[in-house]
Formats: sequence, C-alpha cells, structure tokens
Amino acid sequence: MVGMNSIKKVLKWVLGLLIINFIGLMLITLYSAYYSFGTMIFGVHTESAIKDFWSTEFITAIPFVIGIDLLAIITASVRIYKNKKKENNS
Repeated sequence: MVGMNSIKKVLKWVLGLLIINFIGLMLITLYSAYYSFGTMIFGVHTESAIKDFWSTEFITAIPFVIGIDLLAIITASVRIYKNKKKENNS
C-alpha cells in the first residue's frame, strides 16, 4: 500500500506540473498573438507577423517551461531531503 500511495503522489505532482505548464503556455501564446498580429492593423505584413509570433513564442515559452520545471524539481528534491533528514533524526 505504501508504494501505491507514493505513485499517486508522484502522478498528482506531475499532473499539477503539466497543468501549470499548459496554462502558462496558453497565456504566453495569447500574449504573443496579441502583440504579433495586432500590428497588422498598422500595415505589418502577415509574413512578418507570423515570424514575429514564432520568435516571441520560442523566446518566452522555452525559458518559462525550463524555469518552472527546474523550480518544481528542485523544490520536490529539497522536500524529500528534508523529510528523510527529519525521519532519521526521530
């Protein structure tokens, strides 16, 4: 039973991380689309707007995903280390 409980905790953690990544990427996409395609009103060509959109997506989305995932992994590792240390001291 202990193994099944820890598997559920890991799956819950991964699912939460995926939801955070998805929501963040959706917000980044909306931001990028607004600022890239909004300039078409002022005469920017579609090709230029599309290039700007994808460059903005890569410049903002990749660091976001890497940063959030690294932060989550480091935080989880520190919590596991602290819990093991606390168990050993008891």
